[in-house]
Amino acid sequence: MDFKLLKTFLAVAQHLHYGQAAAELRIAQPHVSRRIKQLEEELGVVLFLRDRRNVRLTQAGEVLRAEARTLLADADLIRTRTRESADGRRGHLTVSTIGVAMLGALPAILSDFREHYPQVQLTFREDGSVVQEEALAQGASDVAFLHPVPRTDRLFSHLIIEQAELIAAVPAGHRLAGAERIELRELSGDPWVMNPRAESAPIYDRVISACQRAGFSPAVVQEAGPVQVRLGLVAAGFGVHLLPSVWGSLRYPGVAFVPTAPSITFPIACYWRADDPNPLLKNFVGVVRRHI
Repeated sequence: MDFKLLKTFLAVAQHLHYGQAAAELRIAQPHVSRRIKQLEEELGVVLFLRDRRNVRLTQAGEVLRAEARTLLADADLIRTRTRESADGRRGHLTVSTIGVAMLGALPAILSDFREHYPQVQLTFREDGSVVQEEALAQGASDVAFLHPVPRTDRLFSHLIIEQAELIAAVPAGHRLAGAERIELRELSGDPWVMNPRAESAPIYDRVISACQRAGFSPAVVQEAGPVQVRLGLVAAGFGVHLLPSVWGSLRYPGVAFVPTAPSITFPIACYWRADDPNPLLKNFVGVVRRHI
C-alpha cells in the first residue's frame, strides 16, 4: 500500500475538506481527489461520502483512519530504528570480560556507553583470556576485555585500558601475613595455588617468569579457575597465590594480601576484530578511547 495515498487520506479525514487537505499537503486539489479515488479502487471500498457542502467518512473510512495512523506510526518507528542501527545507536553487542576488569576501569566505560547509547543492548560473558580470545575470533563475542594475547595474525585490534598490579595472597596465619611487602624469593619454599594455564596463559606465564627471575620455580600444588575458589584454597592453607591487587579490597576471610617486590604489573586490554564493520562496535571503542 502506497504511504502517500494513506497520508492524503488522513489529511482529508482530519479536515473533512479536500481543499484544506490539499493546502496542508501543498498539492493541487485535483491530486487529492485522484489519490483518494486510487485508494478506494485499490481497497474496493468507498471511504468518503461527499456532496457540495459536506465530506464525511464512511464506516470503512473510520476503520481505515485508525489503522492508517497505526501503520504510518509503525513505519516511522521502523525508519527511525533502522537509521539508529546504521548509526550505531541501536542494536546488540556481546562483551566478554575477565572478572578483574569489572573491578577496574570497565564499569566506568560501561556507564559512559549506556548513558550515550541507551538503545544498545549488551550481553556479557565472563571467561579466561584464552577462551575469550577464541570466542572473539569466532564471532561469539564482539569485544573482549582480557590480558593481552600473543596472536600474530593481526586478527585483532586492541587498546590497553589499564595496568594492574599483582599482590601476594597468603593464609592469615602465614609467617609473612603481616609484612609490608614480600620479596618473591621469600615464597620460594611455599606451595603455590595457580590458575590453570589453559584458561589464562598470559597471567600464568607472567607469574612463572617473575618467580624464575627471583631465582626459583614455584611448586604448584593446586590449580583452580574461579578467583574465589583459589582464595578459598589459600585460606584453607593449600598454598600462596599471586593475583590482581583489586581483589585485596574484598578482605577475603582467612587471607592476607601483601604487595610484592619487585612489583609485578600486567595490562588489561580491550580487543575487537580488526575487520569488524559494525557501527555499534565503532561507537563502543570510541567510548573506550575516552577512558584511557
